[in-house]
Amino acid sequence: MPRPQDGENVITLRRETWLVLDINLQRLPRRPPAGCTGIKVPATGSVKNCADMTGKTLLEFRIRVHGATTKRLYEHVCTSCQEREGKRRGILGLIDFKTDSDMIEPKDPKDGNMRVEFAFCCYPKDHRSGDTEYL
Repeated sequence: MPRPQDGENVITLRRETWLVLDINLQRLPRRPPAGCTGIKVPATGSVKNCADMTGKTLLEFRIRVHGATTKRLYEHVCTSCQEREGKRRGILGLIDFKTDSDMIEPKDPKDGNMRVEFAFCCYPKDHRSGDTEYL
């Protein structure tokens, strides 16, 4: 499980702040499966459409979030955030992906670059388990 290097910061967040990861399939530490053309993200509330993935080979994209103090794995929002966010469509989880489709493919297949945008839907302190930051 990745941990910050000495001198690096733990993520401090706001619900309205979107984080961005630029991913290049050709530069991943492990070679993706043959014919892999993109990434599949969970269909959360800010994913506008579900794509037809018939015949596509995609990597499933997941983010594992741990408490910076307790090292506890967080996968769901707390009860109060669930009530607030529960009216939205899609999968209700700790992470909300922002994209036109749950399938992200490179705009230019030659360079393999893709952008994944997401936000945290719940603050670590909301869980009341001793964490004030995520790792």
